[in-house]
Amino acid sequence: MNLSFGFNPRLTFWTLMLVAAIFAFASAGCAPASTAATAVPATGPTDKCGPIEPTDADVQKMLTFGKAAFSSNDWQKTYTVAPYKITLTRSNDVIQVIAYSEYLIFTCGYGQTELGNYFNDAGFNVIFTDYESHTLSKFCEQKRLALYEYDLVDKGQPYVARYWAMQDTDTRILVYMLVFPQASAATLDEYSQMLFPDLPVCK
Repeated sequence: MNLSFGFNPRLTFWTLMLVAAIFAFASAGCAPASTAATAVPATGPTDKCGPIEPTDADVQKMLTFGKAAFSSNDWQKTYTVAPYKITLTRSNDVIQVIAYSEYLIFTCGYGQTELGNYFNDAGFNVIFTDYESHTLSKFCEQKRLALYEYDLVDKGQPYVARYWAMQDTDTRILVYMLVFPQASAATLDEYSQMLFPDLPVCK
């Protein structure tokens, strides 16, 4: 499956943690029956398509994705495991940078409709309300990976953000966001290259 991410998200540096609640609510809807996979036996909670809890393999994948880029002791890591998703935040107070990611589980699979319903302006505009201004400056996609670049202003300070959405499997989507001060755009380029070498920046 190779679907287009034809959406227009808005995310804010200071209210990123709200993403978890919105995404958890959206994930619980699953995909239509036409894309449903055969349910498999499970000891934990399930929905009509199978287990809703992330597997150990899901957790390990999330924790190790891009790990080498955050080896400095200045980075602090927190993560949560919940039905339909894993949330991971890495923050660096020294350089005022945050890396926020989620591994989203669609037990029934997803299609173009689900992507459109999940990633839409209405949901992201709520999260983005604390910004003084926000401008989606670029969009590009390559196969199963989409990238959105933003110019942001918060409390008078300019920031640059990059937000990736990757169709990892037919039931898993990885979203990853980096927000850097505009003055550190060159460092943002370096982290982007380490995390997503196939699409670090929109040309």
